[in-house]
Amino acid sequence: MVAKAIPKPDFMEQAEWDILMTTREPEIIKAGARAHVKLYLDTDGGGTSYTTQGAPTLLLGTTGRRSGVEQIAPANFMQRGDDVIVVGSIAGLDRHPHWALNLDANSEAWVQVKAKRWPVTAHRVLAGERAELWPRLTEYFPLWGHFQKYCDREFLVFVLSPKEA
Repeated sequence: MVAKAIPKPDFMEQAEWDILMTTREPEIIKAGARAHVKLYLDTDGGGTSYTTQGAPTLLLGTTGRRSGVEQIAPANFMQRGDDVIVVGSIAGLDRHPHWALNLDANSEAWVQVKAKRWPVTAHRVLAGERAELWPRLTEYFPLWGHFQKYCDREFLVFVLSPKEA
């Protein structure tokens, strides 16, 4: 699959955009995610592992919807009180990221922000709630809005709330 071309946004430098576009193929994204997870775990989110494209990154542990095996993925996030919000943009590719499909199938997961890890319950954001939340998300991390503008699928958005004991 070849990713659909997306024009450079005004808020990014050309060199930064060129790097992002050269890594926007599914196999490159998958390999990069594996390396990112390893670096994040090895450094507890230190160094370059905590920020991706200018936004904070967490690790998200889900259960594979088909395999039943734990999957760990890096994802940009926005904090809202005790909750974290993640957007399944995967650089505007034409399919949802696996972690988003896993959360849709099983809302029990965990997140790690830097060295702190905790269990969460995912809530998929739908119509009205999405309309209210989307402007704040795209102001916080403009790439979500830019990629959504050029993508035929609606990005899945999840609120991850700390699981009650």
